[in-house]
Amino acid sequence: MRPEHQFIIAIILLVILAGIHWIIERQACNRKARQLEAAKSKTPRPLKPKDGDDCVECCNQKDEPSTGAGRSKKVVPWSEVKSRRGRKKEIVTQGQACNNKDCVYYHNMEEAEHALVGYGSHGKQEKIQDLVCQACGKKFTVRCDTVLYRLKTHSEKVGMALAFLAEGVDVSALERVMRIREGTLRTWLSRAGEHAEKLHEEFFQEMVFAHIQLDELWADVRQASQEVWLWVAMEANSKVIAVVKLGPRTLDMAMGVVHTLCCMMAAGCMPVLSSDGLRLYFYALTAHFGEWVREEGDKRSIWRVSCELLYGQVKKIQCRRRLVRVEHNMMWGEMEKLKERLRGMGLSGRINTAFVERINLSIRQGVSFLVRRTWGTAQWTPELELHLEWWRGYYHFSRYHQSLRVRFTTPLPRKGRQQPRRYRSRTPAMAAGLTDHRWSVLELISYPLP
Repeated sequence: MRPEHQFIIAIILLVILAGIHWIIERQACNRKARQLEAAKSKTPRPLKPKDGDDCVECCNQKDEPSTGAGRSKKVVPWSEVKSRRGRKKEIVTQGQACNNKDCVYYHNMEEAEHALVGYGSHGKQEKIQDLVCQACGKKFTVRCDTVLYRLKTHSEKVGMALAFLAEGVDVSALERVMRIREGTLRTWLSRAGEHAEKLHEEFFQEMVFAHIQLDELWADVRQASQEVWLWVAMEANSKVIAVVKLGPRTLDMAMGVVHTLCCMMAAGCMPVLSSDGLRLYFYALTAHFGEWVREEGDKRSIWRVSCELLYGQVKKIQCRRRLVRVEHNMMWGEMEKLKERLRGMGLSGRINTAFVERINLSIRQGVSFLVRRTWGTAQWTPELELHLEWWRGYYHFSRYHQSLRVRFTTPLPRKGRQQPRRYRSRTPAMAAGLTDHRWSVLELISYPLP
């Protein structure tokens, strides 16, 4: 037989095999679809809501003794206490605070109230300002309670390295480019992560959310003895990532995510909630959005889920890694009310998780440990948590989000032949009303947080 004939026969056999494989897969998908339709025709077992006692963190919060609201008396400004004589202030101390816990002006950052004045400077690489509190006599540097405290490297170099780490550059690559030891970079990253965590606790209080989307993605950790999942809760309008937690895919973890979300929201805030088809979200949400009610004649209180709760799920059904069908299920509340509220926000009105899924991609691109098919996975879960916290702080305060820009009513003219400026860029923190400007990385790591 000639080689040409052998080649043609081989091609024919390959086409036949491909056709048989396609027919088998098609039949399997049709069989799976019929099974799903048969299961859907049956009446599903209704999910039973959980109550407030099923959350471990809520129970621990009840058992903790109340410490009070702190100092109830109003602080008298230092300018009214001290004598009018003496030298006036020569440096700006707005944003700085005394770190002495016994001082009356502890953690008071208002320049018009606290008693901070300049006390010289020190440093070989750059000039570092020193301060002294005239009320208690405590002397400290402006870098106290910041990422830069007692670091000998120039602050601009530290800020540049941390910005690269927040943009997805690997630690080993940054070590070769900037000629900084890997241990030093990891130390900076750990300090920046702890600082960003305190920053979120400081600013993310009494938040008002309109639409919360929840999702989780798989994370790879070398030293983990079990699967680790990254739980994400974000606000769709301001693009604020409210909660980021690492842990297993269990009910206790879902309870912790929703508990953290509820602690940072303002009283009476009831956002529209949507997630994927994970049932754990239903149990966690019904356990937090409700109250204990005792009716007349009843000896025991019953847990009543709030009638204002609107929660929907997007369930994606796949067969052999192919999307077969997408179901939009209303888990609690009325579908018409949910559509009405979503349309009032300028959205389509359908239950979706598109915003949080897009954030998942941004997280994988910004945190080098979470990049797919990488050799540089995180060694320990705490290391990955600190990297995530630093990335979240950089994302909220120092990174513009293109979908959050606002059009000017009147375009701003520019110099020369440049076109007028039509949009104002905003960060998620600006969109949420937490700040009025974009923070630089140096400003972010220099913000004092005792």
